[in-house]
Amino acid sequence: MPDMNGEPTHGPTDETNSDTGPRTDSPTDSGTDSGTDSGTSVAAGTDTPGHRLTAGLTIGNRVVVRYRLEEGEGAAATDFVGELVARNTDFLVVDTKTERVKLIRADVLAAKDVPPPASRAGRPHERVSADDLEKLMAKGWQAVDRGGVGDWVLRASGGFTGRANSVLVVGDPSLPVERAIDFAEKWYADRERPAIFQVHGETGFDATEQPTVAALLERGYVVGGGHDNWQRVLVMTGLSAAVPPLTEQSAPVTADAQLQLDWLTAYGEQRSIVPGATEAVLTGSDGQLFLSVRDPDTNTIIGLARLAIHPGWAGIFGLWVHPDHRRTGLATTIVSAAAMVARENNMPAMYLQVSEDNAAGVAFWRDLGFTVHHEYTYVAKPSA
Repeated sequence: MPDMNGEPTHGPTDETNSDTGPRTDSPTDSGTDSGTDSGTSVAAGTDTPGHRLTAGLTIGNRVVVRYRLEEGEGAAATDFVGELVARNTDFLVVDTKTERVKLIRADVLAAKDVPPPASRAGRPHERVSADDLEKLMAKGWQAVDRGGVGDWVLRASGGFTGRANSVLVVGDPSLPVERAIDFAEKWYADRERPAIFQVHGETGFDATEQPTVAALLERGYVVGGGHDNWQRVLVMTGLSAAVPPLTEQSAPVTADAQLQLDWLTAYGEQRSIVPGATEAVLTGSDGQLFLSVRDPDTNTIIGLARLAIHPGWAGIFGLWVHPDHRRTGLATTIVSAAAMVARENNMPAMYLQVSEDNAAGVAFWRDLGFTVHHEYTYVAKPSA
């Protein structure tokens, strides 16, 4: 992957192991990097404020970096906003709207991950585009094995959930559609998995009108892949501030940053577990919390959800209440606890996915203030 000067640099996942400390596999008196014309030399492993500020940035996320300009510029600093595609001991590489920039970490004055850009009017959960929200949600449910065709994201996780085992059709595949599909089919065949494509659109969209879907239909794929709950999935969003707060009567909710065995066991009551893959997906995001409610008499988990944490956003996955304890308000309590965490951590917007054929589930989320942002469907061969 070339940098802004056309010279090679690290790829998006080629982060070095020495972001925050001295390197042990190379001299500590390194000189200038040939990929920049700034004329500045930064010693490998230098622990400057800029290094500490950029240590917490997430590769692949949208970031804002305030950067010290070279002498002679009209302003003391400027901001770069874009996707952080690489970071090593000395440099950051950021893709902005207009160019790829290579920044010296020691010259960074401030930096943080930021939410996807607003592309339309509305409240925080309404402003983001469907494409950007789909990419954000994919990071909240990170597949074990990932690849790409241009902007398309190829995901495989041993068959655990459709989201983690399908092509996220978003943006430009950088190839003609037929060739992009060929590549995806081979990628999945190499992993002994069926190729499944996740396509999205506005509320009520007709998937067959999309060129990618039309090409898939000619190959024997069908919309929904033969599964009723794949026909149309609603992406619902809402404001964390609009979710009813916890009350003194609410059951205690535990939020654990680590996946515990009893949480996983209870989670397995709502869907099949794929050993290894399930744990990897559940713990694979940049940040997540495992929420649970326990029976006061038996101390067993009777309700749970997983909360994915993003800049400005919180995602709810796997909300479940034991059948013996439903219609007691536990589901609302868990969502209220998730919203409280979101509010306290500057995440005004929340998202979730629910199958359109789950009428009770859709009604539950609407009652909590969530609305449909967009929809998606899976396109697969019936054998999948």
